[in-house]
Amino acid sequence: MRFVALLHAVNLGQTRKVSMAELRTLLGTLGLTGVQTYIQSGNALFDADPDPNLGQNLEAALGTHFGFAIPVTLRTAEDWRQAARHCPAHLLTEPVSVAFLARGPRPDAVATLQARDVTPERWALIGAQVYQTVPEGTRNLRLSQAALTRVLGVPCTVRNWRTVQAIAGRL
Repeated sequence: MRFVALLHAVNLGQTRKVSMAELRTLLGTLGLTGVQTYIQSGNALFDADPDPNLGQNLEAALGTHFGFAIPVTLRTAEDWRQAARHCPAHLLTEPVSVAFLARGPRPDAVATLQARDVTPERWALIGAQVYQTVPEGTRNLRLSQAALTRVLGVPCTVRNWRTVQAIAGRL
């Protein structure tokens, strides 16, 4: 089965450096096949047998190899294709990013998020993805990755729409 692994918060400064060549090699040593990476932000594509512990196993191997914890969000290729097709059209009038949640949030957490005024940003939760507009750039987001994680109570990692589409094209 084909998977996409999103590594959280790597290559964002002087620390938490992860070489994509080194990542590809490591994933290969774990028995994953067809390994590819896309840009330096920690996106890996690979084939593996379905395993409910795959994400945890990846996190353990990454932490051991790189020397720091690296949370991983996994999607199957089909889940990714669905995410790449289901951004609401009304959001695509502006730059969009997608927060990939580790799991679906609780309804009460979604209600709390809905009550927040994040204008001029707009967002939609579909499955375990939050699609959001980025009208003033990612540095000025009111609904940042940290805010989403805190309010929804679910870890997430964010990719811009161009990256989402590019990865979909590689599956």
